Amino acid sequence: MTTPWPTDGYPVVAGGQVAGLAADTDGGLSIQAAVAEVSDELAGRLPNGPPGPDVMPRIAAAVWRWAQRRHTAGGPVIPPHMQDMIADAVRHQRYGLGLLDSYLSDELGTVENVDLIGYDQVWVTYATGERVRAQPVFASDTDLIEAVRALAARGGSTARDFTEHHPLVNVSIDRRIRLTATMDVTPRPCVSLRRHGYTSIHLARLVELGTLTQALADFLAAAVKARFNIIVTGGANAGKTTLLRALASQIPPWEQIATLETDRELFLEDLPDHPIVIAFEQRRPNSEGTGGITLMDLLPQALRHHTTRILVGEARTDETVPMIEAMNSGWAGSMCTMHANSAEAAFDRILILALRGGLAMAERAIHLMVGNAVDLIVHIRQHHDGHKTVRRVSEVLEVSPPGDSERPSIARIFAADGPGGQAVPRHGPSTGLLERLEAAGFGSQHLGTCLPLAPGVWP
Repeated sequence: MTTPWPTDGYPVVAGGQVAGLAADTDGGLSIQAAVAEVSDELAGRLPNGPPGPDVMPRIAAAVWRWAQRRHTAGGPVIPPHMQDMIADAVRHQRYGLGLLDSYLSDELGTVENVDLIGYDQVWVTYATGERVRAQPVFASDTDLIEAVRALAARGGSTARDFTEHHPLVNVSIDRRIRLTATMDVTPRPCVSLRRHGYTSIHLARLVELGTLTQALADFLAAAVKARFNIIVTGGANAGKTTLLRALASQIPPWEQIATLETDRELFLEDLPDHPIVIAFEQRRPNSEGTGGITLMDLLPQALRHHTTRILVGEARTDETVPMIEAMNSGWAGSMCTMHANSAEAAFDRILILALRGGLAMAERAIHLMVGNAVDLIVHIRQHHDGHKTVRRVSEVLEVSPPGDSERPSIARIFAADGPGGQAVPRHGPSTGLLERLEAAGFGSQHLGTCLPLAPGVWP
């Protein structure tokens, strides 16, 4: 697969294509210099946040004024098509990823990840799993750092610092892009971009994509409506956030949802399925070490807002503590995602993260808390089929309090016994879970196809 990455000038996106602008206008002024001059004129005059319908006309007017000034000063006429290109570049500089936009702009929208090790080592990964090397668009590591610093300072929802005092940054840009950057603690600046392919998605779409079967989709939809507490597990880039969004689409629209995240990625409040969402984001301490607000601080605040469900974004470190607290606080129907190599491995992962997050409890007590709080663990993984990568749900565990051992008891309701490791029914849910599923409308009409004829036995 080849992609015409621009090597000079300022790249803009036009009609889904990556277009490389010429390095100079007819008057000898570089496109990047033109963008800088127009951007300086518009500084402080454009709104923050997503651009409204009046933004492009205002940018176009500023470009026209800039072109008139240059012509009056003795420069050549800047043709309309060149003015349009400059206006597009200014918009991407202000509201997009600037030069980094070029890496994520492909005709089919199949670019998933972009990784830069320094300005000149660029690797692009597609949805198929194919990885190719791309040409650089920055002139130096310094230029790359400055570009990331500007994006971090603007922020997708909360501004971030990217300096020698704060050499690590994670920020969401324009709801679809997650940017991670590192400097000083690595020999060269490193940048990773992750594009969320599906910000608005339903379980039916995942069935079409082969992520899960219709039987499993029906089961999970009923589980959400029955207010099961669910943990979605999987490896890196396995599709955990997408699956969580699809599960959240089954929450009735009249329920008030609170999302708790260290760095916002869910953005459920932007989707038509969820008209009542309060999105909480952790706030890091300032340079003096004060002003930080943790997820543990936000949890009681979220509960006081008449919230009916809590969704915790990815549990990487101390998010595990508020996740367990949310599921044990009487707010049934909570959900979160977590890195784990299998559904069962989530128990050890929770234990490690909970202890690391400061939960001063014995291991057995933590396992007991998890067994009482969690109803289902849904595991999703990448399956490589030749040159194609497919994300599939591979297993679903029912979780119960510990029995003969210290660890929570499990029943593997769906297992990776289907084609390509796809999850298919193996063991029926317990009588208690079955009764809750039936109350949510997943009952006798599914017997013989989706549900067992009796608890514990699949037909």
